[in-house]
Amino acid sequence: MPNKFQTAINFILALIIFISVQGFAQYDLNKNYVGPTLGLSFLGSTAQVGINYEYSLDLQNIGAAGIGGIFRYWGYSDKYLNGQWNYSDILLGLQGNYHFSIGDDKYDPWVGLVLAYDAGSVSWSGSNDKYTVPSNGGLFLGAQAGLRYWISPTLAIAGRFGFGNLSYGALEVGVDWKL
Repeated sequence: MPNKFQTAINFILALIIFISVQGFAQYDLNKNYVGPTLGLSFLGSTAQVGINYEYSLDLQNIGAAGIGGIFRYWGYSDKYLNGQWNYSDILLGLQGNYHFSIGDDKYDPWVGLVLAYDAGSVSWSGSNDKYTVPSNGGLFLGAQAGLRYWISPTLAIAGRFGFGNLSYGALEVGVDWKL
C-alpha cells in the first residue's frame, strides 16, 4: 500500500501527463502566487506539508522578484533503546526570490532566501526518564531554488529545493495558482 507521500507524487505526475502542456507566459508583475507543497524534509527523512505565498515585483531593469511567506509542518519519531523521541516542527517565515528570464516563458526559475522561526518541540516517551530533552527549533535562515512550469494561464507545477541552518533541508513539489 503506497504511503501518502507517494500518492501525492503520483497525482502530480499524472497531472503533468494528462494536461495539455502548452507554453504560457505567466510570471506576471504585481500578481499574487499561492499554492500547497508536499516535500521530503532531510531532517528526520520525513514528509512535510506546507503552503507558499509570493507577490511579484519589478526590480527596474534588473529583473523580477517575489516577496512573501512560507509555512511548513513536519513531525517524526525515532526509537531509541527502551523508548522513543518524538519531534514536531512548524516553520513560519518570510521569503524573497529573484526570478530569471530564460527566454521560454513557460518556465519560471528562481533563487531566494528564507528567514523564519521554527517552533519545534521534542519529547521522550519510554521507561528511562534520565534523558534530558534537547532544545529544538529557533531562528531559521536558509537558501532555496525552484522552478515553476506553467500548464495553464493561472496554474503551475512547482519544484523547490531548500537548505539552511538548524540542520534543515527539503525537496518539495506542489502547485501554484496566480491570483
